[in-house]
Amino acid sequence: MAEVEGYLKQFFPFWETLTKQQQNALIAGTRPAQFSAGDHVHSGENDCIGVLLVLEGELRAYMLSASGRECTLFRVYENETCVLAATCILKMITFDLFMDAEKDTVLLVIDPDVYARILEENVSMEAYTYKQSADRFSDVMWVMQQQLFMGLDGRLAVFLLDEVARQKGDKLKLTHDEIARHIGSAREAVSRMLKTFADKGIVTLSRGYIEVADKSKLHGLINE
Repeated sequence: MAEVEGYLKQFFPFWETLTKQQQNALIAGTRPAQFSAGDHVHSGENDCIGVLLVLEGELRAYMLSASGRECTLFRVYENETCVLAATCILKMITFDLFMDAEKDTVLLVIDPDVYARILEENVSMEAYTYKQSADRFSDVMWVMQQQLFMGLDGRLAVFLLDEVARQKGDKLKLTHDEIARHIGSAREAVSRMLKTFADKGIVTLSRGYIEVADKSKLHGLINE
């Protein structure tokens, strides 16, 4: 219990504004959870797992079309919180949000009913929750902007640059199918565009890997 309390203090800047009763309720309503890479964590608006605190690992949030095509909306990294998995609390979420573990992941999961009850009582907690939601929706709007106003070349350039930063290196361990799932495209279209990038000297392709050779050209595609 003391360990859980320590994590809640670390993650929640509003912790000291809660009453002792509210703090104890949050502690009692928090449970640990572990997921292996590739596991489903949250499955659409009919699922309401609760508020997620990522202790280790990484989560990927995405939308899923009727035909099964995925589009990554945002990621939740170690030491970050995700309130959008508590869809039963946040009534503004009217779309199906799916979440998978990108890596082996250790979470704390706060019961949504407990969180919702205290949310109604504490204005600091309410402000924190809606700021978290707004920040995530900002990420979602950036993805929607790419889908609506960028061609495949621009979306692919954004993704590759983001992956260089995330993987901390120019040689990316990625398949064409994985990229297609992230950017909401068909694998065949991604393969053709990567071949075009390779012909222009922007990337080098090898089995299971893509090496970014010219970041400036990728930035140029985004700014066109």
